[in-house]
Amino acid sequence: MAQNNILINKLDEFIRKYYKNLLIKGTLYSLGLLFSAFLSVVVLNYFGEFDTTARTIFFFSFLALTGFVLTKYIAIPLLKLNKIGDTLSYNDAANIIGTHFSNVQDKLLNVLQLQNQQGLLGSDELLMASIDQKINELRPVPFTSAIDLKENTKYLKYVLPVLFLFISTYIIWPGIITKGTDRLVHYQTYYSKEMPFEFTILNNDLSALQSQDFEMNVKVNGDQLPNEVFVKINGVEYKLDKTDKVNFTYTFKNLQKNTNFNFAAAGFESKEYELKVLPKPMITQFSTQLIYPAYLNKPNEQLVNSGDLQLPQGTKVVWTFNTKNADDLSLHFTDTLINPVHTTQDQFTYARKFLNSNNYILKATNALVDKAIDSVSYVINVIPDQYPMIDLNQTTDSINTKNIYLSGSVKDDHGFSRLNMVLKKYGTDSTNKPIESSETIPININPKQVSQTYYYFLNTSTFNLMPGDKIEYYFEIFDNDGVNGSKSSKTNVLVYKAPSLDEINDAASKNNSEIKNDLEESIKRAKQLQKDVSDLSKKINDKNQLSYEEKKKLEEIMNKQNALKNKIEEVKKENQQNNQMQNEFSQQDEAILEKQQELEKLFDQIMTPEMKKLFEELQKAMNQLNKDQVQQKLEELKLTNKDIEKELDRNLELFKALEVQEKMQNVVDKLDELKNKELDLKNETENKDNKSPDNKALEKKQDDISKEFDKLKEDIKELEKKNAELEEPAKLPSNEKKKEDVSKEMKKSSESLNKGEKKEAAKAQEDAAKKMEEMAEEMMEEMEMEAQQQDEENAAAMRQILENLLNVSFTQEELMKQLSTTRIDNPQYLKIPQLQNKLKSDSKIIEDSLLALSKREPSVSSFINREISAINHNMEKTIKSLAERNTSDATTRMQTTMTCVNNLALLLNESLEQKQNKMKAAAKQKGGKKENVKNQVRVQVKRHPTCQVFLI
Repeated sequence: MAQNNILINKLDEFIRKYYKNLLIKGTLYSLGLLFSAFLSVVVLNYFGEFDTTARTIFFFSFLALTGFVLTKYIAIPLLKLNKIGDTLSYNDAANIIGTHFSNVQDKLLNVLQLQNQQGLLGSDELLMASIDQKINELRPVPFTSAIDLKENTKYLKYVLPVLFLFISTYIIWPGIITKGTDRLVHYQTYYSKEMPFEFTILNNDLSALQSQDFEMNVKVNGDQLPNEVFVKINGVEYKLDKTDKVNFTYTFKNLQKNTNFNFAAAGFESKEYELKVLPKPMITQFSTQLIYPAYLNKPNEQLVNSGDLQLPQGTKVVWTFNTKNADDLSLHFTDTLINPVHTTQDQFTYARKFLNSNNYILKATNALVDKAIDSVSYVINVIPDQYPMIDLNQTTDSINTKNIYLSGSVKDDHGFSRLNMVLKKYGTDSTNKPIESSETIPININPKQVSQTYYYFLNTSTFNLMPGDKIEYYFEIFDNDGVNGSKSSKTNVLVYKAPSLDEINDAASKNNSEIKNDLEESIKRAKQLQKDVSDLSKKINDKNQLSYEEKKKLEEIMNKQNALKNKIEEVKKENQQNNQMQNEFSQQDEAILEKQQELEKLFDQIMTPEMKKLFEELQKAMNQLNKDQVQQKLEELKLTNKDIEKELDRNLELFKALEVQEKMQNVVDKLDELKNKELDLKNETENKDNKSPDNKALEKKQDDISKEFDKLKEDIKELEKKNAELEEPAKLPSNEKKKEDVSKEMKKSSESLNKGEKKEAAKAQEDAAKKMEEMAEEMMEEMEMEAQQQDEENAAAMRQILENLLNVSFTQEELMKQLSTTRIDNPQYLKIPQLQNKLKSDSKIIEDSLLALSKREPSVSSFINREISAINHNMEKTIKSLAERNTSDATTRMQTTMTCVNNLALLLNESLEQKQNKMKAAAKQKGGKKENVKNQVRVQVKRHPTCQVFLI
């Protein structure tokens, strides 16, 4: 059995060497064939300039040949060498061995046959002995020597020349190998034939974004340069734009997919290039939801593709972006970089609340694009909640300056929360210590109305302001800002200041001067009007009819009359305002207040409704060119202006007297004020620490009081001057010595304080205060005595005038009876005009007395002066009628005169009663006489109840 294994091993060794020999021989065959084929194909491709189809055939043919050769000569022997697949059998191996060793072929085959028989017949010692014998005979024979591997060297003649040619070609002309191989391998790539120039694409990257244009820049290099260059796309040539001799450009429009192209010029074509089209990341649409702050009460909004936004401050913005080909999206704000949330494959969302303006850039990117191509910038303009606006207008009541009407407007962009009025009062207490108080008053407004007006009535009298006190007030509006908190704006601070006593007196003095000047001017105008009317009346009387010249002159008179009327109204208003100013801020004496009221009534009575009617009638008569009516109305107008002149003159004198009385009262009040200041300074001086050497503060206060007293002395001089200007000056106390004494004591006080002598200073201060008190008491006593004496004199004058009026009435009645019984041809008739003329003289005396009385007594009505003027005018007309022996007219006028006298007596009697009611003591003593006069007046009025004034 061991002999058998030896034989088998030797056969196996032979078989392996057999296949090894085939593998070596196949390798040489393969090298020779493949290098020959490769070199042939490469050379053909290099020189042949075949198209892609031919090169494709070459490539796959060479590939098939390579596969076949490698399979046949390499793969199969290699597999069999490793006993894979059908291999050489032992019998075949024996035959091959037999061809080399003829003496062993039969023996080897015989052994193999015997071994096969042994397997079929089982164990047979004889058979086994025969096999062993034959194997022993074959053992010395080297089976493997039947194959000589060195014989394969003869095949090198097929390989070495090819390798030599290949290497030589590569060394001498490498382009044949490299370019030929490149064309073989890249069989789908187009290769042009060798050109005398070459194309160089200057673009760094042959890629473009989808739907965009791509500008390709090409440069031509070489000895021979073409004039024109074309790009060939899908078999269609397009000419490139020539920028210079060697540079060309071409723009691919709206690229949607990869594009293959090559260049063509002068009959040559370049290799094929590929322009890659990259998917462009883009934002196809985005929506913006605006969520406004709640306090705006504004509905939220949804916008589409609106990048630039204008937002109220505090608005929340929610973006939803729809994209295409985008892997990522970013928002580049001025202050930060945000990557929105990727909610779905092509959708991103982001939300942010904006308090300030900002810029942002949207950028979409993907993995194929290394930079954001689809980017756009937007602006977010945040509108901050504006401060509210407020203005304020103030109107002061022309009649009562304590009434202030406040109004204004408020505006805001979104509404209000509240409107307040803030009031602050500044004053002093009883010890002159500053005090301050404040108050906030809410004003009703509509919070949702962005523009509205407000009103407020301020009555400063409710603050009980003392002279020198003031109130400050302003309005403050608050908006409804729900983001930053409520903001406010204020109006300017307005001030209402109660003037000090000195300011009141100074203003009153100035106003009084203006009023007096205006009254004097009005008197001059009234006198001039009388003259103008008289001149026009005479001119008309000399003509038969009115001309344009007279009409023009009358128009001038009417204009002057209206100007006088307006001037009187102006004076009246000035007087009212002056009185109001004084009474608002200072406590006036009741007597002064009463005289102010009476004087205001007199101003009201200057221009009566009858006068206004007269002006209208005169204008009408002039338009009708009625000479008689014009003359009649001119006569009435002349009398009217005379009455106006008298009333203005009377009011001027009363005003001056009232001014003196007010001035005197102010002096008394100022003396009382300075007395109190001096006493306060005395107490302060006495209570000051004796160890404190500094008396400068006390000395300054004393100097201030001294300056005030010096000013008061000037006021007293002014008082004396104004009193001297009166027609009947009042009696003023002589206080020159006391004034000097007060000044000396104050000076002494100041010097003592300077020396530190507080006791002496306090004594001087007390003496100065005492002397000022005495001055005030003397002036008050003098004022009271003067007023009492004046009342008594005025009452007596009224009684006397009243008695004279009754005498005139009785006398006029007697003359009227006498006229009725006397014929005009009777010599006694001539005495009647003489008696009437004497009665007129008596009446003129009464008129002068009444005018003088009215200048002292404001309670005398203006109507009384007008009545007496009408009486005298009627008497003049009566005398004229008597002279013309027109008894009928004279009788009528006498009757009218008597009636007017009786009415005048009744009015004067009423004024007397009012005066006597104020004089209680005097009224008791003279009540009987008053009643007697009163009864006589009533009898006369009862007899003649009607009074008419005839002026023709």
